Amino acid sequence: MPIIRIMSVLGLIMLAGCVGGAPLNAGVAGPTGRAGDAGKIHAITVRDVWKMDLQARSLKLVTQQIPLGSTARFDDNVRFEGYYDSGQNVTSVGVYGNVTTTTDYGVVHKNGFYVIWEQTGRITGDFPIAPWRLVDVEIMDQQY
Repeated sequence: MPIIRIMSVLGLIMLAGCVGGAPLNAGVAGPTGRAGDAGKIHAITVRDVWKMDLQARSLKLVTQQIPLGSTARFDDNVRFEGYYDSGQNVTSVGVYGNVTTTTDYGVVHKNGFYVIWEQTGRITGDFPIAPWRLVDVEIMDQQY
């Protein structure tokens, strides 16, 4: 049997072995990218009252944590995203945007920021029962 025919037969055998394997993962539905979170995390609408409260608190935190925070200028389009995690029974709100700072000698630093707040339970009203808890503040080297 010529070598080319043997290679073809071996190739077909290998392909047939792949067909009988486990089904492919269709992907993860959710913002975390973890397979265990699929179906547990649902996007929710961030209410305007939450936006007013959390934006002011987030910008204050970013100003305190970023170098040269006294020169911080924030973009007008601060963005929000909200999620409810049914596995942990937590409502989370992410506040993110861009901030620019300047040194005394004119060097401009452009950064992005992301602040996460959470509240126990699924929040459905404008005013949560307890104040929002800070989870994380991240300052990035690039802008959104």
